[in-house]
Amino acid sequence: MNPQLVLCNPQEPLPGDGILFVRIQSILTTMVKLPIIALGLVVLAIGMPIQNSLSAIRTIDFTIYQDGSAHVFYQTETDPLSPDFTVKLFGKTTENLVAQDENGLLLTSNIRDDIAQIETFGASMITIDYDTHDLISKNGKIWSFVVDVQSEHTVLMPKNTVIVGMNTIPSSIEIIDEQSRLLLPAGHTDISYSFGMSGSAQTALDAINEARSSIEQVKNSGIQTQLADTKLDEALTAYDDGRFTDAIDLANEAKNLATQQEILETSNSSQTNYIIVITGVTAAAIAAGLILKQRKSINKTLVVTSTQEKTVFKILDKETIFKLRPNLRDDDKELISFISDNGGQAYESELRKKFLQPRTTMWRAVKRLEREGIVEIEKKESQNLVKLKDGITGEQ
Repeated sequence: MNPQLVLCNPQEPLPGDGILFVRIQSILTTMVKLPIIALGLVVLAIGMPIQNSLSAIRTIDFTIYQDGSAHVFYQTETDPLSPDFTVKLFGKTTENLVAQDENGLLLTSNIRDDIAQIETFGASMITIDYDTHDLISKNGKIWSFVVDVQSEHTVLMPKNTVIVGMNTIPSSIEIIDEQSRLLLPAGHTDISYSFGMSGSAQTALDAINEARSSIEQVKNSGIQTQLADTKLDEALTAYDDGRFTDAIDLANEAKNLATQQEILETSNSSQTNYIIVITGVTAAAIAAGLILKQRKSINKTLVVTSTQEKTVFKILDKETIFKLRPNLRDDDKELISFISDNGGQAYESELRKKFLQPRTTMWRAVKRLEREGIVEIEKKESQNLVKLKDGITGEQ
């Protein structure tokens, strides 16, 4: 006798002795399928955030600088309905972080350790730029760049570098302005490299940093170091021009001048030296006062006659700036043009990304323009905002 499924009307009594017979096979099949379906749902629930996170990433670019820092450019899609977006940063110490939406609007960010929480304000795509020193280390003359990335990414190497080791094979390699740009697959990246030209560029940079440190220590003692500062500026200019040997010599001179100034100021053995220093400072102050007074008089005359001679201009017109400052360097003109075309202001990190310059080199260029009276530097949310000034007079 085969068991059969008998359908009954709820109003009618059960047939036979009141026993309902069903097909046992259908019950067993359903019991077997339920755990499989449940397991599939769990896997799907776990996998969906990961897949969404990975597929949302558009671009991750790393730019390695000669001073041992790295710039990170990160572009990703976001949910416009979500009020904020959380991203894990590469490195626990970051500098100059700037977050923007697809329209270039600056977004507010809150950083804690290596996690950044960004208020999206309805953005569907955001870009993040920042600098970090945590990805690069040095052992002797060998530098190492180490990072774990869960998507395809690019690495732009510094100029004059030789790759001596790599744990993965690049998908492609191209040369951009004498710099190697590597396209690498997702996963662990470990690149070992050294600087060519017997490391002269890095040696010069180390000498400059050592001189700067010595000068800062002397200044912290309340001692003025004008001569050392001037010599250090010359060393930085030589470094920017690629004259690394000259930069090393000038940096060492700057360090020696700072040391000599410290000894001279702190020595009480020679009253004559003390008098000479005081007399020199007094004479310099008097001369500076006369020059300042004369310059104020000249500026006052220029302001009075500005409507006739047009000596005061709006500096947002870059061509006007170039006429007033005919001795500007070509790279300074490029910097001014970019800032002017960017609405008259730009973050220092944006300038570094645009011109692919190390932090020290870009900072020197910005300070050079500040001394010329062309730009002013404003601190904004821990960033250096470089702004063209409202007005500029003739050659300083």
